[in-house]
Amino acid sequence: MSRPTDTDKMKTNPQERASTHSRSNHGAVPPAKVPEGWLWLGQVGRPHGVRGGFFLKTEDNRVEWPGYASLLLQSKQGEQQLRVTNSFVSGGKLALQLAEINSRESVEALYNAHLFVARSLVKREAEEYLVADLIGCAVHVEGRAGVYGHVIAVHDFGAQENLEIQPLEAGRESILFPFTASFVLNLDEEAKVMTVKDEPAFLDEHKE
Repeated sequence: MSRPTDTDKMKTNPQERASTHSRSNHGAVPPAKVPEGWLWLGQVGRPHGVRGGFFLKTEDNRVEWPGYASLLLQSKQGEQQLRVTNSFVSGGKLALQLAEINSRESVEALYNAHLFVARSLVKREAEEYLVADLIGCAVHVEGRAGVYGHVIAVHDFGAQENLEIQPLEAGRESILFPFTASFVLNLDEEAKVMTVKDEPAFLDEHKE
């Protein structure tokens, strides 16, 4: 585990932020399991036009497309990798066109099918993390024994991103904790373990 060198430079990757379990859900429901080597992007939404276009359902209601050339489609018929031929915004919502889907009927049959992007296609800068790697992390508090809880979501409220942590203590509500290097002292993405600063104002919030 290593501590970031920049005091406050700690953020999630904007291209992958659709994977966050956000409180401002826009209709997308995460899959029960994500295929190894892939990151969940969203779901096939309602059709756009008659040639196979469709709106992309994501939890962050994104309107910018990062330029991914291909996606993995997971439907009742199985999994298949499809080529992205076009992306555009219509009515304030992001829509996609995939080469192998060419009719409105095909889109309707795939409604709510899951779409994934290969991890290798998601570009990251220094001190940038994937939400998918943060979700499920065991949280240790500096100076306290045992596991405090687990990260269940990542939220971006504008000023900074926050981890939503569910304490292990019975009856405790989840708490929001700043996702900055001043507060997150160590983060091991591979082991899914992090150590945070002992800040009672955040960690003991809602505790009776």
